[in-house]
This record gives sequence, structure tokens and C-alpha cells, in this order.
Amino acid sequence: MTTNTALKPISLTQKQAVVAETRRRIDEASAVFDICLPFLPVRFDLKGKCAGMYKSVGGLQLIRYNPWIFAKYFEESFSNTVPHEVAHYVVHTIWGAKGVKPHGQEWRDTMLALGVSPRVTNNYDLTGVPQRNYRRYLYQCDCKIHELTTIRHQKIVHQGARYYCKSCHGMLKRDQS
Repeated sequence: MTTNTALKPISLTQKQAVVAETRRRIDEASAVFDICLPFLPVRFDLKGKCAGMYKSVGGLQLIRYNPWIFAKYFEESFSNTVPHEVAHYVVHTIWGAKGVKPHGQEWRDTMLALGVSPRVTNNYDLTGVPQRNYRRYLYQCDCKIHELTTIRHQKIVHQGARYYCKSCHGMLKRDQS
């Protein structure tokens, strides 16, 4: 499906299938790793380029999916994104969050144990998929103007982060023009 018409999110029936597959994959991971993995809440509220997300904040764990990407690429998302997010859940449960890279060796090994190729990203045509709009801040180096997201801008302002141009290696400074 690659038309330019307005894309609709996945149907209720498809959502139920994704939730059932998530449950099946969690049960499979429980058996493979001989651990008890409770079923997590599943939400279909992601927007933008991300097809799925495992989230753990303050004891709350859940899996989020992008209903528009699933609508446009259902089979691929069903067979790749669901185990991808379940693998993040398994890694977090077994190894914790500290010192473990999001798509590091533990995650890759978990994906292979679940019988899925450990691909990190997809090359989707996102025409028709709602995108998040971030405010951009202008920064300058020695060779050009850069647009930084609010996230990076806030890291510079509040945490003293520094970013450098990949071309001239000059430090980015807020453009005051």
C-alpha cells in the first residue's frame, strides 16, 4: 500500500491480532528463557517514524505500536516489530537497563533465540503516516547552519551538552540572527 490518500490506522481486528501475537511472543520468550514474563499493556498510540517501543518508567512497563505504520506494513510489522519489542522487554527483565545497549549483544541474542533476524530499523516509505512536529533551533558551526531538535537544544541549555559539525568539526553555537 503506497498511495498518497489519507492513511487510516489499523482496524480493531488487526489490533486484536497484534495484541494476541504480543502475548504469544511473551509466552514464547518465557519458555525459551525459563522465566515468568507477565503480559504487558499494549497501546497503539505512537506517531512518527517509530513502529514500536518497549517502555519502562517507574515500575510501569508497556509496549506501544504505531497504528499507521502497522496499517501500511502490517505483515512486516507483525512479524518483525512485535518480536523486536518483546526482545527489549526480555532484555530489560533479565539484564536490567544499566550497562545494556538498546540493540546490543543481549538484544541480538534474544532476537535470535526467538527465531527472528535482529534488524534494528526498517526502510519504510512513511507517506501518509502522521509525523510528530518538533520545534527546530538554529545553530551554527564554521561552515553552515544546523537545525537541532528541542531535545538536543534542551541538553545544551540545561546539561551543557556540546555538539560538533560532522564536516568541519566546529562546535555548534546558537545562531543569534
